[in-house]
Amino acid sequence: MTINDGIRFLYANQASDEFGVGIASSFGSTSRSGNSENRNILTSKNNFNNQFNIHGVTYDNPVVFDLILYNLDNTYIDADKERMLKKWLLKNNYNWLQIDQDNLGNIEYFCIGQTIELIDVGTYSGGLRCQFLCDSPWAWSDLKKKTYMTISNTLNFSLNIGLDFDEYLVSPTLQIKALGNGTIKIQNVSTNETVEILSCITNEQIIIECSSDKVPSTNSDIISRWNKQTVSIMEGKNDFLLTGNFEITMSYRLPIRVGA
Repeated sequence: MTINDGIRFLYANQASDEFGVGIASSFGSTSRSGNSENRNILTSKNNFNNQFNIHGVTYDNPVVFDLILYNLDNTYIDADKERMLKKWLLKNNYNWLQIDQDNLGNIEYFCIGQTIELIDVGTYSGGLRCQFLCDSPWAWSDLKKKTYMTISNTLNFSLNIGLDFDEYLVSPTLQIKALGNGTIKIQNVSTNETVEILSCITNEQIIIECSSDKVPSTNSDIISRWNKQTVSIMEGKNDFLLTGNFEITMSYRLPIRVGA
């Protein structure tokens, strides 16, 4: 890839190739935006020694960044093309964006197009600038997903992950399929967290979104049978213990420090 090559990307399950556009990576574009990390440090003054105690760190705003697009055949983006691109990029909800660039490999943004305007970008007359607003103060890794099955009603396994952030807990989605009748337990021994579901029946399927405490899919009402707990994954080694006759698919994304 040379500095004048257009970079391809995918958004909302459609590739930029389908529209004949690329991200302008040449001279003449606006300065990079959305790549500064801004944190809010919560403090209060200690009246005894005039020092300031830290109570926490928050991110008050999500990542915002611009994509500068142009026609790969170096023609103007006319009114019809502009309408077509706006329909693709200005969705009414968050969608996944992935940029086909080596240093952004396996990094994705869950974002929504905010504004679009026609601009001139160096030698690329009639470019298009689209500003995206993300769902979080950071980017995300690609989806990590693995399935486990208990053997003789038990299974031990370990997950070892690295994170870009201190003291961050990853909240996975648990897709559970009961392979027999009885109680199901999913325990992260390292964080002392346990999900327990009583009186499961064969082939019952349950999805638990640990990030929101929601159960979006189940074959039956489990509210009275579920202990209302979730599990998380911390940085480093996580020792899991599964008890019961079931199969579980654990999926999650890691926060990536790009613009956060």
